[in-house]
Amino acid sequence: MEYIGKQISIKRTENEVSIVIVALATKLKNTLLFACFFLWSVSGIIIMTQFFVTPDQNTKAALLVGLAFWIYFEFRLFKAYMWRKYGVEKIKLRDQKVLYKRDVAGRGKIKTYEFDFIKDLRVLIPKENSFADNMSNSYWSVAGERLAFDYYGKEIKFGFQLEPADAEALYKILKKQIR
Repeated sequence: MEYIGKQISIKRTENEVSIVIVALATKLKNTLLFACFFLWSVSGIIIMTQFFVTPDQNTKAALLVGLAFWIYFEFRLFKAYMWRKYGVEKIKLRDQKVLYKRDVAGRGKIKTYEFDFIKDLRVLIPKENSFADNMSNSYWSVAGERLAFDYYGKEIKFGFQLEPADAEALYKILKKQIR
């Protein structure tokens, strides 16, 4: 087994190359992310209780709008926490196919891509002064993919928040195998 950086491990057999990319996580940041999730949950519960005790219909409407936003961000925080705690990207190259799975605690769907239809494999380089790229690289975000290819006209991205050197090394391995 060989390793690229802190996140990527590669296992080669006669018929297959198996690549595992683990989510980059630190104990302190995970604890803080869980605390944020917990406090966000408590605040939502408090807002929900106010919905039932408020007689004014306009206030109830405003609380419903606020709860809709709360539910969205509750889901996003939960998803980010689970990804950081249990997230793994699994890539297998065998039989002229790429098998890709975004695995979170043993759950995830395997997607299959045939070598013949993979076009323009590339490394995605984030812009240094881009607000969107900085936000997608944040710890509470499940984004920041560093590799991509086109498949039937659709862009397929993977390699969450890899270091540039690690992304480049993985790109070279994939490019060699997919030829």
